[in-house]
Amino acid sequence: MGIPFVFRFRPPNENTLSELKENYIWFSERDSLNDELDSNPEFVKLSSNPSEIKLLYDIVAEGILDPKVKDYFDTNMTEKKLHEFASTKIKPFVSSFGIACFTMYPMNEKLWKIYAENDKGVCLRFDSSDDPTFFHKILPVHYVSRIKKREYNPISQPDHIVDLFYKKTEQWSYEKELRLLKDRTGKVKFEPSSLSNVLIGYDAEPDFIEAIVTTVRTHYENVKVFQITGPVSIGKLMYKPLYLPV
Repeated sequence: MGIPFVFRFRPPNENTLSELKENYIWFSERDSLNDELDSNPEFVKLSSNPSEIKLLYDIVAEGILDPKVKDYFDTNMTEKKLHEFASTKIKPFVSSFGIACFTMYPMNEKLWKIYAENDKGVCLRFDSSDDPTFFHKILPVHYVSRIKKREYNPISQPDHIVDLFYKKTEQWSYEKELRLLKDRTGKVKFEPSSLSNVLIGYDAEPDFIEAIVTTVRTHYENVKVFQITGPVSIGKLMYKPLYLPV
């Protein structure tokens, strides 16, 4: 356990089976997260620093090639209007990122209950070093007493807004979350070789267990399947093998 190994909990449904069959992970938009404070664009305030707005103004103006449009822009788009316009773009910009959540270890009773539907789902174990492109910049979430507003300087500090995605309040600290961002939402494929083990919850239904084993056997060469043999607690994880490829 520990980097490069990362874990992802999934419920016992067709979406999970689809992800395994097609070796992808679904990257969600922030509005679908279960914490309304998580990555909330309301905590981002566009900088009102005149020099920053002037930089933004100059960059936008540079991209206007039509002389008439350029003249109209220079005449009508004041720094104040540009600031007001840019402020409306923060929310769609934040929403354009895709988010996938992982954790540092599978020995977590709450995660099995919440994200694997009361021990009926699975926990996927990935070796992130086997697919460095997919797992590029997977980072830990930092847990804080409260989420603070931050001033966003889109030109001088364009990456500063990304910090918004890696802050959660302390009530979520039990998740020990690792987070991966992409520049889009939806399906993103991973290298099949980066998936090393599948752990099935101890209370999984027989049909789901069979579907998982069949999917792994059919679509992966070296992935092992195990089933948890009893309730999970921190520091305790007992399991039995269900499928060990030759």
